[in-house]
Amino acid sequence: MMASDMPNDPYMEQDLIDYFPTPFLQKYSAQIKSHHLRKEIIASRTTNSLVDRAGNTLVVEFMEKTGKSAVHIIRAYTIAREVFDLRSLWAEVKALDNKVLSFTQTDMLMDIHNLLDWIVLWFPRSGSSGLDMKSYISESQKGIAELMSSVNKALSTHYIGDANKQSRRYTDECVPEVLALKISGLVNLYYGLDIVRMATHRKCQVLDGAKVYFTVGTRFRLGRLRATTDSMGTRNHWQQLAMAALVKEIYSHQLALASSVMDKSKKEADVKKSIEDWIGINKSTVSATEQLLNELWTTDVNYLSMITVASRQTKTMTKNNS
Repeated sequence: MMASDMPNDPYMEQDLIDYFPTPFLQKYSAQIKSHHLRKEIIASRTTNSLVDRAGNTLVVEFMEKTGKSAVHIIRAYTIAREVFDLRSLWAEVKALDNKVLSFTQTDMLMDIHNLLDWIVLWFPRSGSSGLDMKSYISESQKGIAELMSSVNKALSTHYIGDANKQSRRYTDECVPEVLALKISGLVNLYYGLDIVRMATHRKCQVLDGAKVYFTVGTRFRLGRLRATTDSMGTRNHWQQLAMAALVKEIYSHQLALASSVMDKSKKEADVKKSIEDWIGINKSTVSATEQLLNELWTTDVNYLSMITVASRQTKTMTKNNS
């Protein structure tokens, strides 16, 4: 990191400022910004944050998965942390010290960590090569904040019920209900950046894009496909990679279908009607897919190959729409 230009990124200046005691900031602001150890302080604080919050193997693991440099992964981590305001979430969990059992806090931190993993991987796979932090944060932060505050308005009843059920494992351990629901709902934000980008490109409200995205997922039971994949046991490293790739693939189908529906629908149109109109236009492909999915759910899904076939068939709806 020291050999890169990341410590010189204007956005990283806040880490330098936060390093010094508050009383120093007004009196020595200019000196702090030109401190001769500027790069070292920024690099040290960023590295410590990443290791503390994401683990000491994340950079190497994600370099292998994406083929990107260590600095690229660190940039992605920093953007993800800021866009999703994870520092505030970590602080809320920290505030429960000596109020709830430590293993409960650990479980909550793991839920945040799982979201962080998804988002850090999103940037190398979906972002530009340079990952300018200021532009990515400014482009995404507002939309993600809007999505986080209103995502329940876009979810179907059973998704909300699942989140409420998951939150009870925290409220039963004396975690405040608001925080418990917030942590349990993070799973619905895994593809939040794609939802924001989809809505932004079509100049519509983020919530409108989210409604289409989640309703499409419910209509074709894509969440059930992913959950079934996740529930399968793995025997080796390669099976784990195959499962992870399949889950990501199903998420990408959901995004492609939602994008297609939005492209064909009128603004302010009823979401369910827009989806049914889209299905009517693509009736033959949708019928073939639904027939296969219905057959799948009438039997025990014991093999990854069964879900792979279902995923490939679902993909045909994204490729052959009118």
